[in-house]
Amino acid sequence: MRMHMALAGLLLVIGAVVMSPAAGDASGRCRDRCPPPPPIHVVLKVCHPCTHCEYEVMVCIPACCTDVPCVSHHRTLIGAGKTVYEWKSGHQVVIRFPNGGGYRVIQRG
Repeated sequence: MRMHMALAGLLLVIGAVVMSPAAGDASGRCRDRCPPPPPIHVVLKVCHPCTHCEYEVMVCIPACCTDVPCVSHHRTLIGAGKTVYEWKSGHQVVIRFPNGGGYRVIQRG
């Protein structure tokens, strides 16, 4: 009988621990957390390396990217090249130009 009481008490303690809300920090208080700011819609003007046609590419970048990006143009083994936009926060937008025309947008960071 004593074993059954100890087992029942142990199950109650485990249940109370599992059902209690998680603490936000070591002192037991939950911190108020704000959601991240919404992304910014930006239009990038990109020139095709072979045809010199200008494209307006609409991308969504994080709200922390408020500075002017560093722009670089690269040749590629496959396709007609790529243009890379990189912000100081580390976010990158790569616009690749396939041989068949058009463009493809890749975002990193």
